[in-house]
Amino acid sequence: MDIKNSIVPGLIITVIIAYFSEFIHGIIVIGGQKPVSGVIIAILAGILIKNTIGVGPRFQQGIDFALKKVLKGAIILLGLSLSFVTVVTTGAKAFVIILVCVIFAITFTYFIGRKLGLPDKLAMLIGIGTAICGSTAIVAASPAIDARDEEVTFSVATITIFGVLAIFLYPILGKILVLTDMQFGTWSGIAVHETAQVVAAGFAYSDAAGKIATVVKLTRTVLLAPIVLILGVMYSRKQNSTTAGKVNYFKIFPWFVVGFIALAGLRTVGDALWLNSIEWTTFLSQTNSVSKFMIVMAMAGVGLLTNFDDMKQVGIKPFIVGLVASLIMAVFSIALIFILGI
Repeated sequence: MDIKNSIVPGLIITVIIAYFSEFIHGIIVIGGQKPVSGVIIAILAGILIKNTIGVGPRFQQGIDFALKKVLKGAIILLGLSLSFVTVVTTGAKAFVIILVCVIFAITFTYFIGRKLGLPDKLAMLIGIGTAICGSTAIVAASPAIDARDEEVTFSVATITIFGVLAIFLYPILGKILVLTDMQFGTWSGIAVHETAQVVAAGFAYSDAAGKIATVVKLTRTVLLAPIVLILGVMYSRKQNSTTAGKVNYFKIFPWFVVGFIALAGLRTVGDALWLNSIEWTTFLSQTNSVSKFMIVMAMAGVGLLTNFDDMKQVGIKPFIVGLVASLIMAVFSIALIFILGI
């Protein structure tokens, strides 16, 4: 096996950081509580390693695999911790807020960006990255609007800055606002950018909030394909081109959401058939432990890919637009959550 082109070295690092983070999480007890979650420790450890001793290129493939594939696998397994009815009702409750926030964030961010003199497509990419799912949405939308490479790079860096900050700030703000698990999970699922960042913020607050945040985020992520399609058609007509045809909409659909829903369905059927079975209870407990460890591995990947030098390259105007966009999503979504009584 060619180690340089293998996922093994990078995966080993994420496993080691995950074990270390869970160990530290287990021994730090204050007032009978464990105040620092494993996901936060893993992110901080990864950031420290990345921005001090650095991470060589031979580890990159495995770290990417942990952040993308392992995280998706963990989310699919999380389906076993929630019944199908819970998934549907939670997603349905949040859908109206999600739809309103996504439309508002994209349009208002685009408007602010243009007012500050940002290029048309850069403003749109920051808006869609904030509104839907961070860099994934940006990369998916860029061919639809025929964006340049530097516009994609700047928008991804901008979104990453505020997404990483949200991981640490949202749980603190949630405690200050005395939010319930349902309120915080809904808020972080709607307002935090990337799927990995949502999962990190949610589980940093509580396990229950993390599961709710995941469901809400997946509901929001499903909007990616139709939003990109609409943008592609709009820009094609505006430029009299065929940019909409450059996007593989089947490929960008988040198919792991289907796996999550399928396992939630399996949980519902299993509870009906084997609710009092020791084997079923043990199986659910073990899969829950595995999914949580996989999440911590993925969070190590988040930290190991957070490069402060790259963030410094973002200009002041994209930074301001990203800040305004993040604040819009945070304030507007929590206001709707309170108004609608979630």
